[in-house]
Amino acid sequence: MALSFSPQNRDKLKNLLICFSVGHLCFVRRWYDLELLKERYLDYYRTGPADQKLLWATLIAASLLTATLWLAWRWVERRPSPAKLKLAHCSFLLLLIFPLESVRRYWSEELGRAGPGFTFTILAVEAVLAAGAVMAWFEIFWIVRAARYVVLTLTLLFPSLMIAFSLGQFNAEPASAYLPKSSLPMLPPGAGTSRRVIWLLFDEFDQRLAFDARPPSVRLPELDRLRAESLVADHATQTASWTILALPSLLSGRIFGRAELVDAGRLRVYPEGSADALGWRDQPNVFKRARAMGANAELAGWHHPYCRVFGDSLVRCLDAPGGHPPAGLIREQNATEEGVLKTVVTLFRLQLENLRDMLRTDGVSTSANLRSALVQRRQQQAYFRIRDRAYAASVDRQIGFLFVHFPTPHLFGIYDRQRRDFTLSSSIGYLDNLALVDRTVGEVRRTLEQAGLWEGTSILITSDHGLRPALWRGRYNWTPELDRLTAGGPSETVPFIVKLAGQNHPVVYDQPFSNFVTGDLSLAILGGQVSTPAETAAWLDQHRLGSHAALPRKSVR
Repeated sequence: MALSFSPQNRDKLKNLLICFSVGHLCFVRRWYDLELLKERYLDYYRTGPADQKLLWATLIAASLLTATLWLAWRWVERRPSPAKLKLAHCSFLLLLIFPLESVRRYWSEELGRAGPGFTFTILAVEAVLAAGAVMAWFEIFWIVRAARYVVLTLTLLFPSLMIAFSLGQFNAEPASAYLPKSSLPMLPPGAGTSRRVIWLLFDEFDQRLAFDARPPSVRLPELDRLRAESLVADHATQTASWTILALPSLLSGRIFGRAELVDAGRLRVYPEGSADALGWRDQPNVFKRARAMGANAELAGWHHPYCRVFGDSLVRCLDAPGGHPPAGLIREQNATEEGVLKTVVTLFRLQLENLRDMLRTDGVSTSANLRSALVQRRQQQAYFRIRDRAYAASVDRQIGFLFVHFPTPHLFGIYDRQRRDFTLSSSIGYLDNLALVDRTVGEVRRTLEQAGLWEGTSILITSDHGLRPALWRGRYNWTPELDRLTAGGPSETVPFIVKLAGQNHPVVYDQPFSNFVTGDLSLAILGGQVSTPAETAAWLDQHRLGSHAALPRKSVR
């Protein structure tokens, strides 16, 4: 028997579907995030298989809004009046402006791909809806009817999205893809070199702000003390502008001009001037070379999934992949931590903040700041994990080569230099993180001194790149002082400090070179080819021209 509906029931079904469509359209930003999260390259920044809590939270939040809209419309239908109907129609049209504006802001602010034509079209439709709301108040409903038809048609998007998400699960990488590679066995004492080298890389550590033009408000006593007994190069240029490219070049000893994320454990790299793609994992690295010298190598690092890429070149490995991931991945990670129900509350809070942002005229985005605060907290947690492992590894006499990639002074701020603690806020920033670098260097020193290893350990300190004002200006933790200090543009010089075992007097190396050579220099020290400041300077003279000429002119994030 054919299923049939009375006209009254058909109207009720249409109204329910319209409420359903509007409820989900109001969360269009989250649907954009979920669509992006299907991309496999994002697995590179995940610590495990994609979590579905964000999807479930979005479905629940949209369903709650659907129910609210449906109950509101039923209230209007039960006791209709001209004023109620006009209010309902006006609210319906004005409510549709919210998802449209969300789309426009997403494409312009998150992706930076909104052209003039796209922006004009969205704003024109919003203007029509606003005019329709005014017309509806005067009982002219043709725009209302047209909008109802469009919204009703858009209900077809939901099943297509769910089918796509379901198929995405079948194509997802297995949990095994996120496991670290099996580590190497520890070499016994006396199996190789007895020298010890610690390479500390501080992300986005800027030579100009830290030393050349340091503001009076920043004190770095531990770094100044170390520089007074080390070889210091004040003209070392960064390897690349982005961590995703700089670290493969530094650790592989080969300049790469481009990098592409592939999946959980693969990064595709392109040698400078070449169109041939290579797997980063398949390239030589400093840890394999250190092992060949008979040294146990250990790593603790940020941003890259180091342990999945070459954990089998190390005796121990700890990583904190992620860096500053796309907005959707931030929401996914937060949903994993909070759980579904708390995430539902968070999603409604974000809706309110997005609405406030649309009405603001000062250009401040509260919703973006909330997201940045989440990244700030995760970055601080990563710092603690890496710091604790680094301190423990630095005094392990079995470790001959230690590489540590710290997530500081890279923004966001994770340390308050005035309070000298880790209280998070929106007012701290890059200069506070410089003070944290100083504190970290001092703590590494004291840890080694207490273990009786300071004099016998060589330490190299540098960075992947300097501060990038164009990336951070106007964002969370950007301060007026930093704006003034960077008014002249970015600097491409990074600190380069080499404290050799037994060295206690300063040497200044004043020739320009790319700090790309840091990996090779660390191995030259480990192998005994370089043991004095004079030998270090001579080694840099031999290598600086080639490295400086090969400095990459472009890079990708």
